[in-house]
Amino acid sequence: MTSSSQLPDLDRYLARRGFRPHASHSTWLDRDTGQHIIRVVREPDEPTGLTCLAPSRACLYQAAFSLGTPDAVIIAAVEAALSPPPPQAGRRRARPSTGQRRTREGKR
Repeated sequence: MTSSSQLPDLDRYLARRGFRPHASHSTWLDRDTGQHIIRVVREPDEPTGLTCLAPSRACLYQAAFSLGTPDAVIIAAVEAALSPPPPQAGRRRARPSTGQRRTREGKR
């Protein structure tokens, strides 16, 4: 059995971030964020896959990393998948109205 200190960086990272083997596929490592499921597929001698699933299990997006891709690159992609989405462009927050308008000089 391999000790945790001998695991590749990606496997240690996934364990620390709460990814757990899928019930029916031990090479599928899932993490439920509450808004979606991030799945990392780690098949021996196969490219690593990263999938983001909606709660309905529909695929939102998918990435495949070729054999030999550094763990740091895959970790960065997983971090991005776990990060909350940025605010959408064009949607400005409305400022509460005080009922008063300011003039060009900033005076009321």
